[in-house]
Amino acid sequence: MPEALFAGISRINFIGAGNVKNTRLSKYKYAAAPIALGMAMISTPSFAQDAEEAESGGDIVVTGSRIARPEQDSVSPVTSIGAEEIDETGVVRVEDLLNNLPQTVAAQTAFISNGASGTATLNLRGLGTLRTLVLIDGRRLPQGDPFATAPDINQIPAQLIERIEVVTGGASSVYGADAVAGVVNFIMDRDFEGFKLDAGVNFYQHNNSSDGIRDLIRNREPNVNLPAENQVEGFTYDFNAAFGASFDDGRGHVTAYAGYRQIEAALQADYDESACALRFDAVDATGFRCSGSSTTPAGRFFRVPDFASFTFDGGPGTQTLRPFVFNNDFYNYAPTNYYQRPDKRYTAGFFAEYEISDGVKPYAEFQYMDDRSVAQIAFSGTFFATAETLSCGNPLLGDQFAMTLGCVDVSDASAETFTTYIGKRLVEGDPRQNDLRHTSYRAVFGVKGDISSNWNYDVYALRGNTIYQNTYLNDLSTSRISQALNVVNSPTGPVCVNPANGCVPLNVFTNGGVTRAAFDFISIPGLQNADLETYVVSGYLSGRLGDVFGAGDIGVVVGAEYRKEQYDLKVDQNFAEGTLAGQGGPTPAVSGEFAVREVFGEIVIPIISDGFINSFTIEGGYRYSDYTTSGSSHTWKLGASLSPVAGIKLRGVYSRAVRAPNVVELFSPQSIGLFGGTDPCSTAAPTATAAQCALTGVSAAQYGAIAANPAGQYNQLGGGNPNLDVEKSTSYTGGIVFDGREFGLTGFTAQVDYFNIEISGAISGIGAQTTINRCITSGLAEFCNLINRDAAGTLWLTPNAFVVNTQQNIGGLSTEGIDLGIGYDYALSGGSVFFDYAGTFTFKNEFQTLPGDAFSDCVGFFGSTCGSPQPKYRHRVRLGYRAASGWNLNLGWRFYGSVDADVLSADPAVNGGAVPTGNAFQDTISAYSWFDLSASVDITDNFRFGLGVNNILDKAPPLIGGAYSPSNGNTFPGVYDPIGRQFFFRGTMKF
Repeated sequence: MPEALFAGISRINFIGAGNVKNTRLSKYKYAAAPIALGMAMISTPSFAQDAEEAESGGDIVVTGSRIARPEQDSVSPVTSIGAEEIDETGVVRVEDLLNNLPQTVAAQTAFISNGASGTATLNLRGLGTLRTLVLIDGRRLPQGDPFATAPDINQIPAQLIERIEVVTGGASSVYGADAVAGVVNFIMDRDFEGFKLDAGVNFYQHNNSSDGIRDLIRNREPNVNLPAENQVEGFTYDFNAAFGASFDDGRGHVTAYAGYRQIEAALQADYDESACALRFDAVDATGFRCSGSSTTPAGRFFRVPDFASFTFDGGPGTQTLRPFVFNNDFYNYAPTNYYQRPDKRYTAGFFAEYEISDGVKPYAEFQYMDDRSVAQIAFSGTFFATAETLSCGNPLLGDQFAMTLGCVDVSDASAETFTTYIGKRLVEGDPRQNDLRHTSYRAVFGVKGDISSNWNYDVYALRGNTIYQNTYLNDLSTSRISQALNVVNSPTGPVCVNPANGCVPLNVFTNGGVTRAAFDFISIPGLQNADLETYVVSGYLSGRLGDVFGAGDIGVVVGAEYRKEQYDLKVDQNFAEGTLAGQGGPTPAVSGEFAVREVFGEIVIPIISDGFINSFTIEGGYRYSDYTTSGSSHTWKLGASLSPVAGIKLRGVYSRAVRAPNVVELFSPQSIGLFGGTDPCSTAAPTATAAQCALTGVSAAQYGAIAANPAGQYNQLGGGNPNLDVEKSTSYTGGIVFDGREFGLTGFTAQVDYFNIEISGAISGIGAQTTINRCITSGLAEFCNLINRDAAGTLWLTPNAFVVNTQQNIGGLSTEGIDLGIGYDYALSGGSVFFDYAGTFTFKNEFQTLPGDAFSDCVGFFGSTCGSPQPKYRHRVRLGYRAASGWNLNLGWRFYGSVDADVLSADPAVNGGAVPTGNAFQDTISAYSWFDLSASVDITDNFRFGLGVNNILDKAPPLIGGAYSPSNGNTFPGVYDPIGRQFFFRGTMKF
C-alpha cells in the first residue's frame, strides 16, 4: 500500500452527516435506505433498516442489484448522499454537489463557456462521462445532447431527490451498457405527502486581491480594465413546488412537482484571475503575462509564400505595416467570455401508482425539462480561414501595405495580385454567443405486482426524448469575407466586385477601418437542431427459491429488455460547409440508430447464517446483449460477502461491463475540428529537435520558423466509424465495512473499499496530441502518417493542416485506488453531534494508446495530455450539530491534493518529450482546501429557513496559463471554486 495512504490519514479530521426521513419501503421500489440513527452519510454504509420496517418484513432494492433483500446489504461499494445534505449545502445545481465527491471528476458544468454543451454531466473515476450510467429509480436517463450524449442531470427534479447512490465498478449485467465506471442512481421521493414550496437565492462574492495580477494589468495592459475590488454577481433564483397525496383509501398515490431556476451571468472581466488570457512569462514577477490570440482587432497579415507576419504600425487610421511581435501584439480575448453562463430552466412532472390488487399495480411517471443557456466567448474574426488572393489595385489598400505583402505595381487594379492570410478580430460587432436549448421528455408506464407470496414481477416501457436547438450568433461567413474583401472603385467610392446580398466592402487594410455595416454583412447565424430518442421495454421476475443451506432464501431475478437509440442532427448550410470562421471546420449532419435485445439474470445465495461465522453469501449476474451494430456481448458479475462476526463484513465483486458505441461515434461524418494542445515544433525555439520535427513533416527551412497557435488550439480530423465494437471493462472491488453498534459504538460506521477498473478496446481517437508526441518520441509511421502540415508548417493556420483522430477501438484505460468512509452520530442531551468523512486515494489513472503499449499514468498530473487535475488524494468532510429544538449547524472541509504539470512526468507518452526550463509557475498546483458553513432553523412547524456560505475563506482558484489552460478563466472550473464565496438563503414551507 502506498506511503501516501498512511501519510494522509494522520491529517484527517473526521466529520459528519445529516438526516434523511424514513419512507415506506416495499420490495417493489427504491426507497430511502435508513442509516444508523437516521444518518444520511456521504460515503459511509448503512446496515439496518428502520425498526418498524424490519419487523414488518419490508425488503429493499439496493443500487447495483434488482434482488430485494431484507437489509441494506450490497457487495458493491455504495456512496450515498441524503436529501438533507443537499439542502444544507445550498446547491441548486446537482452537479456541483456530485463534483465535490472524491469519486468524480468535473465534466460539463455551468462554468464552461468555451466548449459548453449547455448540459450538466457526470464523470466517475475520470474515465469519461459516457462511461457513467445515470438512472432515476433504477431506470435510464436518456441522452442529453447531440455532441455530449451523456445524460444531462439538469433533467433531475432536485426538490424530490430522496437520496443519490453512487456505485463504483461495472454494473452492466444489471443495468445494461455504459455502466463501466459505475452508476449514479437518483432515488426519488415518490411517497411525498402534502404540499411543499421551496425558494432560494444564491450569489457569489469575491475580493479581487491578486496583487501580482492586478499590477500586471495596471502596469503592462492599459487596454484591460482593472476588475472592481469587491465583486458580487452570478445570482441564482430557484423556485420549486411539490404536491403529494394518497387516494382511494391509500390504494393510489400521486406526487407532482414544478420548478423554475434562473442563473445570471458572470463575466471573466470581473475577476483578477480571468481578466487576462494568461501565458507563462518567467520574466514577470507573477510568472505570467496577458496574452491571447494572434487574431487581433488591428489584424495580423501573413505574406505568402514566406509567411512573414505583419500588423499596423500605429493606431486608428494607420495603413502602414510593421512586423508582428509575438506576445506583445496579441489580443486579450478573456474579458468578454462568460465565466458563469446565464441559464433558465423549467421542470415539471409527476409519479403515480395505483393498487388494483396485490397482483396488479400500474404506475406511471413523467418528467419535463426546458433549459436554455447562453455561452458567450470573444468576438469572431477572419482566423486565417482562407488564402485571400487580392488585387494590388484594391482601392482600400495603402501603397506600403500592398508592397509589404508582395505587390510591386499598385497603380493598376488588374495588373497584379497578392495572396495573404488575414487574422482580423471583428470587435466592431458583437461577441459570439451560443444559444443552447434542451427540451426533454421522459415517460415511464409500467405494472408490477405479486404472483405469489414468493414471486413478483415488474414490467415497464420508457420513452425519452431530447430536442436540441442551437443558434450560434455573431460568427462570420468565410465566403462573405472573401466577397467583401474583393473591392473596386466606382463613382460612389469603393464597392464590392460582387454586390450580391447587399455586399459592404470590408476594410481590414486600415486600422479601425471596419464599419458596423461591414460587420453586419459578413456576420451570419449558424443553426443546428437535433432529436434524440430512447425507447426501452423491460421486465423482470423476482422471487425466492427457498432456503437450501439453512441460511435464508435464495433470491433470483430473470428478465429481458429491448432498447433503441435514435439520433438525428440537422445543420444549416453554414455549419455543413464549414463556412463559419469561428467554428474550426464543418459540422456535418448525423443520423442513425441502433437497437439491442437483452436477457439477464441474478442470483443471491445465502450459504451460512449464525453458524461458526456470522454469515456468508455469494451472488452472481449475467446479461446477454445482441446489438444491431456491434453484434453480441456478454456481461457478468460474481460477488461475495463474509461476516466473521456481527458488525464486520468483508465484500468483493468481480465483474465484466461494456459500453456500446453511440450514434455519433458510429455514424458521424469526418470533419476538421479543434483540440487543445501544443506543437513541439513551433516557435523560434522548438522543444523538439530538427530530426524529430522532420518526422512530423517539418522541412529544414521551416524549423524554428513555425508559428504556434497562441490560444493552444490546433486542427484535428475527427469522425465516426460504423465498424466499432463495444468497449469491455473488467472491475474488481473489495472492502470491509464496520458497524459500531455491535461493539458498543452506536452511530459509528466505517468502510474501506479497493477498486480496480480496466478497460480494453476503448472507443477513442488515438488523441491528436498523443499522435504528435508519439511520432516525435518513436518515429513510427503509424503515428507520423497521421500528421498533415500546411505550407507554413503549422497545424492550425489553414484547413490543410490537421492531425487525423477518428474513432477506433484502441488501447485501454485503467484506474485503481481506495475509498474510505467514516461516520459517527453521537447523541447529546438536547441534540446530537455528527461527522462524516469520504476520501479517495487514487493509485493510478492510466491510458494505453495502442494494444501492446505500456500504460502511462496521469495520477498526480494535469496538462495537455492528462487534461483536468487528477490528484493522488482528495476528501470531503462534514461536522455538525443538530438540536432537538429544530436548528442545526454544519461545517464542511473539501480537500484536493496537489498536482504537477504533465510535462514533468518521466513518461514520454505523458510529457510529450518537452521538459520546462525552470519556470516554477507552470510546474505545480498546490493542494487546495475549501471550508463551507451552513445553518438552518425551524421557524414554525411549517416553515424552515436555511443559509450558508461555501468557500468561506474566498479561496481563489489556481492560475493555469498557456498550453495548459482549459480556456475557461485560466483555471479548471468545476474542479476549483472559480469565483469566490457562494452565499445562499433558502426557505421551505410544508403543509
